[in-house]
Amino acid sequence: MKKTSLIAAALLAAGFSTTRAGGFLTNTNQSAYFLRFPAMEAMFNVESAYYGPGAIGFLAPGWHLSVNNQSAFQTRTVVTTFGPYAYGNGPFYSGNGGNGISSRRYKGTASAPVLPSLDLGYVNGRWFGSFHFGVIGGGGKCEFKNGLGSFEGIVSVVPSALNGITKALGVGDILENSYGLNTYMRGRQYYFGAQIGLGYRLSDNLAVSLGGRLVYATSNYKGYVHDITLIPSASPLTAAGLLQAGQPTDVSTLVAALGAVLPESQRPALARLGSMVSSVDVNCDQTGWGFAPVVGLAYQNGALRVGARYEFKTRLRLKNNSNVTSEQAALLTNLAEFEDGRSVPGDIPALLGVGVAYDFTPRLHAAISGHYYFDKDAHQFENKQKNLNGNTWEVLAGVEYDFTDRFSASVGGQSTNYGLGKSMKYVSDLSFVTSSYSLGAGVKVKLSDKADLNLSYFKTFYYSTTKTQDDYNGTAATLTRIAGVAGQAGILDAAKTAAVAQDVQTKAAAGAFGSSERFDRTNDVIGVGVTFHF
Repeated sequence: MKKTSLIAAALLAAGFSTTRAGGFLTNTNQSAYFLRFPAMEAMFNVESAYYGPGAIGFLAPGWHLSVNNQSAFQTRTVVTTFGPYAYGNGPFYSGNGGNGISSRRYKGTASAPVLPSLDLGYVNGRWFGSFHFGVIGGGGKCEFKNGLGSFEGIVSVVPSALNGITKALGVGDILENSYGLNTYMRGRQYYFGAQIGLGYRLSDNLAVSLGGRLVYATSNYKGYVHDITLIPSASPLTAAGLLQAGQPTDVSTLVAALGAVLPESQRPALARLGSMVSSVDVNCDQTGWGFAPVVGLAYQNGALRVGARYEFKTRLRLKNNSNVTSEQAALLTNLAEFEDGRSVPGDIPALLGVGVAYDFTPRLHAAISGHYYFDKDAHQFENKQKNLNGNTWEVLAGVEYDFTDRFSASVGGQSTNYGLGKSMKYVSDLSFVTSSYSLGAGVKVKLSDKADLNLSYFKTFYYSTTKTQDDYNGTAATLTRIAGVAGQAGILDAAKTAAVAQDVQTKAAAGAFGSSERFDRTNDVIGVGVTFHF
């Protein structure tokens, strides 16, 4: 791994520290049938192996199998407004603004063309069993080709930060406010779940199932910050010919030029600080196993069906295999979550699902369901779940009509409501959700007496949400830490270090680090599934 600069590592840490798969996000779209009829808890079909395993007891004797694939396509867009962005410039600048524009639009694209799932049920008298396999969290990868606002935010204030240090040294301002950088970020998350249940039909109307789900989580976070460039201004460094005013210059060259005008006693410490200044590449794999008991209950009386399931919390500890060393994690606490060898908590929350379905005629079926996720009880790194204002809840509904014995069509919807609170502290540009509503539609074609085909489409409409901060991602604390490193290296004495830190606090109090972020998402899923009965 290349040596990590304080600036670049702080940049990446700001983005990586809030990335998460699973946990707060749970994938309940586990079949093509769900996409066209989201209220599945009381539909009593083979897909109940996931949505309500107690309902398997009311299927016909024998084997039932459903094989599905979903193709999901998503965009995530963040528009960040931060005053220092107006100075973004330079040959390596990869942002989509600069030259006086203080807002940036960062767009990530995510695709998962293959998301398979399988449901299996077996009924023998009053006894029955079920099995489900699917991607119950994460699902695909998201790429931000130009990084994110949390990446660029730290670099954008570096000119001001370095000028503060050089003024304390008596050299004066050495930089213009302009800056440039080249950044990239990609995240990939898959949480695979294998669920098994064993049940018994207690009466003609009531069945219960007990079982559990084994979860394997695998994630990778990869990104870089390269080519940080700054613009020297007229100063003793340019007068001495050590730098060229107005010409983009990398940080290492700036540090070397500064060393030439400092007292000889400070040069070794400055050289050590300069050795930290380079590009940074972070590559972290996370893997872990977890288990959760699952209970299912089903009731049927004529045209009325009621189904329920409770999934206990899945305790997950993700083991890091990373190029982030303990030294780097100690220097920049935001990198601690990705330190090599560390075990990181990433629980999947408990879930209660309840549904009611009714057959109004032999051909017309309708259902409504509710989901409640116990997010605030799911342990995450540094207890991030405590930033939530409440738990997540959903309302789902669907209507299906059998036009003939071989062709049915359905439509449905889902409303998802997250407990983010007004402060939106839980949300970051790399890991964000917003409340939403979804619409789905599709058809079922009876291929034979023993096989059905499901085709469906599901689209989610997210509410645009804005987050404001007085101090963008702790910019003041990061700049104070940079001054502290200069003090620890012996470049600044205690009084000068305190003076630089005070200057940072003064700017923060004046609103220099205030920001706003607008979060938007799109999500489209296409599903195809085939069901067999033996």
